[in-house]
Amino acid sequence: MSWIIAIAIAGLCAGLEAWFSGPKPFGILEGYTQPAWALPTWGWMIVGGVFYVVMVIALGRMIEAGSAGLIAVVLIVAVLVTDGFWNYLLFRIKRLDWAFLYLFPYAALVAASLWATLLVEPLAGIGIAIYLVFLPYDFAWTRALVGLNPASHRG
Repeated sequence: MSWIIAIAIAGLCAGLEAWFSGPKPFGILEGYTQPAWALPTWGWMIVGGVFYVVMVIALGRMIEAGSAGLIAVVLIVAVLVTDGFWNYLLFRIKRLDWAFLYLFPYAALVAASLWATLLVEPLAGIGIAIYLVFLPYDFAWTRALVGLNPASHRG
């Protein structure tokens, strides 16, 4: 049952992320001037898919842990929801500057979810750790977007 709950939560969060992103987010993504080292659209699709698999695995394991995993469950769900909100900033309202600044508290939340997961079951945290290691690329890419697309922010 814990896996059904984890998949359902992730599915709801993915739906929320799709709504936050607005219509045709990949068209918007392709409309931004990108740094030469940017991932292609299909690369971002892979990152997103792996992100959800990692979060479902960690969430399922923390739900199975019962009360010991409660803090980790709350933090993982918060990561899923806040990841969707980042897409709102990037795609729906096209505030690249805000999307970049938002990554600072978001990365702290990911780190907190990793910490809480590691306390309960270290193996369940491996995927979150890998995602956390990926976030500096996300910072650099979003910062590059801000510089390459000055009309995309009013700040």
